[in-house]
Order: sequence, then structure tokens, then C-alpha cells
Amino acid sequence: MSTTSRQTRPMRRMTPARRPAPQPVPRASDAVLPREQMMRPQQSTRVRTNARARTRVHAWDTGVFFSVMLLLIIGLIALFSASYSNALFYQGSATHFITRQGMFAAAGVVAMVFVSKIPYRAYAQLSSMILVISVILLVLVLTPLGTSTNGAQRWLFGFQPSELAKITVIICFAKWVARDPKSVRSLRGMIRPYGFLLAAYIVLLYFEPHTSAMMIICGIGVVILVAGGMRLWYFGPIAALGAGALAAFYFMFEHVRERFAVWLDPFAAMQDEGFQGAMSQIAIGSGGLLGKGLGNGIQKHLYLPEPQNDFIFSSWCEEMGLIGALFVILLFAYLIFRGFRVARAAPDKFGCLLATGISAKLAIQTLMNLFVVTGIFPVTGAALPFFSYGGTALLLQLGEMGILLNISRYMRVEAKQEE
Repeated sequence: MSTTSRQTRPMRRMTPARRPAPQPVPRASDAVLPREQMMRPQQSTRVRTNARARTRVHAWDTGVFFSVMLLLIIGLIALFSASYSNALFYQGSATHFITRQGMFAAAGVVAMVFVSKIPYRAYAQLSSMILVISVILLVLVLTPLGTSTNGAQRWLFGFQPSELAKITVIICFAKWVARDPKSVRSLRGMIRPYGFLLAAYIVLLYFEPHTSAMMIICGIGVVILVAGGMRLWYFGPIAALGAGALAAFYFMFEHVRERFAVWLDPFAAMQDEGFQGAMSQIAIGSGGLLGKGLGNGIQKHLYLPEPQNDFIFSSWCEEMGLIGALFVILLFAYLIFRGFRVARAAPDKFGCLLATGISAKLAIQTLMNLFVVTGIFPVTGAALPFFSYGGTALLLQLGEMGILLNISRYMRVEAKQEE
């Protein structure tokens, strides 16, 4: 049997299948566009969602600057018109008050411009030193170094330390809330350090006494805490505490009880405590719609006590009437609005709360003065910013405006472009 030999076929080498080359993904820039679209620049529709707000140093807020300057000029005019009778009778020179106030106003404008160049974040680093200085000055004013006037010892070498205490509360509260925002969300965090600082100031101002400064400082503190995130239901305990403090002041201070009685009926005590309140309302009412004319007021001629201080607005209303009064009120309202706008557009929380506190101080003190001279509020020692006589107070007020102007230089670009 014959055998047949099989021929083995050579094995083919397996080669991988050739994959098709990847085709390039067409891009939008490779598409053929019409000639009209090629000649027109395309606008990007991509929105930055997680980008940080852009900030850069730019010019300060002109609305704040010009409203401050206009209020300062009108305040100097009103001061001279209201004070020349008292200055001539008591000081022997009709220009006694306006000369001194003008010098402080010029120095204050220079200080405002200088402070506007200092970065506002520097005040957070100086807060502890400012706090210690303000407490020391409030203690010294109670010593024989302090000056007593009309039964109140509030001055130290011609300066009221309570004015420094107001700006100290603004700086310290803004720093503490910005450093620990959760601290205003609990009662324990509200008590320490915020409550401790307010209590220390209230105790020191109690011995002067200076009721209006207590109210302004507490009002500033509450506004900053609310802006910082304080729970709204905390207003219940705060309102109860405020009512309790007011009742305590009423029963502890004889001058507070007298002021409440005079406030309810100033014309019943025109020969005594109610004389100032009654003369203020007479001056405002006699002004009418257009007033008697600048310099033609009558109540400032030794009828209205201290017309260059707390009741300067009454003299202004008598001479410029309702129209002039509304013009000044609108200027204050516009400045306060611009201040809160700067706070809203601030680049960080410290700047926001710092601007909020400065604007709140201006609003509270202005409203308190207007309420007092119109009889809505009992007579206190709240001066009208930029109007009332007081050199060191004017310096601090213009310095605070300088801080506000510096914060406005760092406003967010997006908010700056909204106008």
C-alpha cells in the first residue's frame, strides 16, 4: 500500500486589521462663514461663573466727594449766619466761631484727601491700638483733666473722646465680623466680644453722662451686626434690652426725666428747660416755605441758645424755609445712599462692614439731630454733621469720609460699571 505525503501549507502571519485614520474634528473656526460675518467681530458668549470679582484701584466715588464738599460749604455758611450774634455778644468778635471752624474745615479736607490714600485694610491691623487709646481717653475725661460744661463732663483738652469711641466701634466690629462671620450667629458669640465692648463704652459714658453717644454707639453696633449676618430674631432680646436700658436711664438720671417731660410739652416750661425746644420749633415754623432770607433770622439773636451747635438746623430753617431744609436733607440722604452703595460694592467683607458702619453713623446722628430740633425726639447732645460747631468732631467726620473714599477706590469693577 503506497503512502501519499501531504504537503503542509505555510501558515500565514496574522496581521492586525488596519484601522481607518481618525478624521479631524471640524472646528468652528474652520467653517466657511459668509463674508458679512467674517468682517464682523464675534462676541464671546461664555460666562464666567466661578471667577472672582475683579478689583483694581481706580478713582474714588465722585458722588461721595462732591456731596461732602457741598454739605461742608453749606454748613460753614449756615454756621456763620447762625453764630455771629452769639460770637459778637459773648466773644467780642462776630467771626469767632466761623474763623475757627473754617480752619478746622480746611485741615479736615486735607486730612480727608490724605486718609483716602491709605488702604482701608490697615485699620484692621490698628484696631487694637485704637481701642486701647479710646478707652484710656474715656477714663481720663472723668478725671480732673476733663472739662465740665452744663453739668456734663465730656471734654478732654477741647476734644470729646466719645467721637473716637464711635469710629472705634465701627473698626473693631467690622474686623471681628469679617474674621469670624459665624460669631454673630450665636448668642455666646454676640456677647463676647461685641457685647463686652458696648457695655464698657456704656459704663464709661454713663459717668459723663452722654446719653446721645450711648445711643449712637449702640445703633452703629446693631447695624454692623445685622449687615454681618445676625439672626433677625435676636432683635427680640435686643429690643427688650434696649427698652430695659431706656427705663433704667429714665429712673436713674434726673436729667433724662426732665428731658422727657420737656419733650412732651416744651412750651409748658419755656422759662426753664423747655426754652430751647420751644424756640427751636418757633424758628422752624416762622421760616415758612421760602424762609426769611439768609442772615435775616430772629431766633438766633440770643433767643435760641447755642444756635451754632445742636440747633443750627433750626436757624437754617428759619432763614431758608422748607425748601432750604429739604435741600439739606436730600443732600444728606444722597451721601448716605452713596455710602451704602460703596459698602455693597466693596471687594471684601471688612470693607463692606467698614463702609456700612460709617454710613450708619452718619445716618443715625443726622436723624437724631433732625428729630431733636423738630420735637420728634427728646433733647440730646447729638450734633448735625458738617454743620454744628466743633473742630475736632469735624476733623473726625472728614477723616471718616476719607476712609469711605478709599474703600470706593477698590469697588468691584462690575459694580463700578453699573452706573
